[in-house]
Amino acid sequence: MRREILDILMPLQAYLQREYQERFDRLILFGSQARGEATAASDIDVLIVLQDPVDASAELDRTSQFVAQLCLKHNLLVSRLFMARSRFEAENSPLLRNIRCEGIVL
Repeated sequence: MRREILDILMPLQAYLQREYQERFDRLILFGSQARGEATAASDIDVLIVLQDPVDASAELDRTSQFVAQLCLKHNLLVSRLFMARSRFEAENSPLLRNIRCEGIVL
């Protein structure tokens, strides 16, 4: 994993741990960055797993200011996907199979 990706993900993880405390379960990098296939135009795809309940839209709003500042500072786009732990563990969609197979848990 490239250093500049870690320079974004480590502060993001620290923020999520502070913001969600015991509800924060894990942060998973997935997609081209995790596979080592990223180009200069690639975004950073992350799955944020929280304890139930999770309202993904509300969580995007809640974290948008911090993530926007991080993106502007590093000139990279972070695409967030929020999910409840129960759904992450139970669902077997192609996306989640891919994340479980290729994702990097931070």
